Amino acid sequence: MCSGVHRECLPFSPSAPGGISLERDPWRSCRNVVFWKCKLWMCITTVFLVVFLAILISLILYSSVYIDEDDYWDPDELLSSGNVHNFSGTLELMCGLPHFSSENITKRLTEVYSSSPALGRYFRSAQVISFSNESSTVIYQLVFSVPPSTEGFMENTMNPDFIRNILRQNIYDEDTLNPGTSECDTLKLDPNSLT
Repeated sequence: MCSGVHRECLPFSPSAPGGISLERDPWRSCRNVVFWKCKLWMCITTVFLVVFLAILISLILYSSVYIDEDDYWDPDELLSSGNVHNFSGTLELMCGLPHFSSENITKRLTEVYSSSPALGRYFRSAQVISFSNESSTVIYQLVFSVPPSTEGFMENTMNPDFIRNILRQNIYDEDTLNPGTSECDTLKLDPNSLT
């Protein structure tokens, strides 16, 4: 407060007698009436509520209307279509032992490709064409039933590199899950030998 001729100003003390409170309420502007009986805080809350409800309704409608065609497929239709795609490749075993047979390798290939999310629905069979324990080289053939040609399907999904990389990724995953396993204890494939 200022007093006297020299206008000496003293700090304001709210507890001072006769002191006038100059504090402003920061929420006072939210209580202003914008139109009719609606206050500013009501308008702001309504805008946020409308945006939230619009997003929620659009998500509900989108999920109930959208049908992913890849989720619904008929394996019998693929078999009856008669479209067959053969893939041949070679691989090498890390360690060739007499107790490894072509049946072990066929079983491994069948497990890998039938459980593949990308190729499992198209995979039909795996067959070892040539296997020698001396050279540890395996020549194999995979059979896929494919749908009638669609644009890009054969170039992308049935691409030989893609098919090989499914097996290569499985080999790397197995090495990551079982790092201490000896090469000659289990059927270990060389990922760099896939062709």
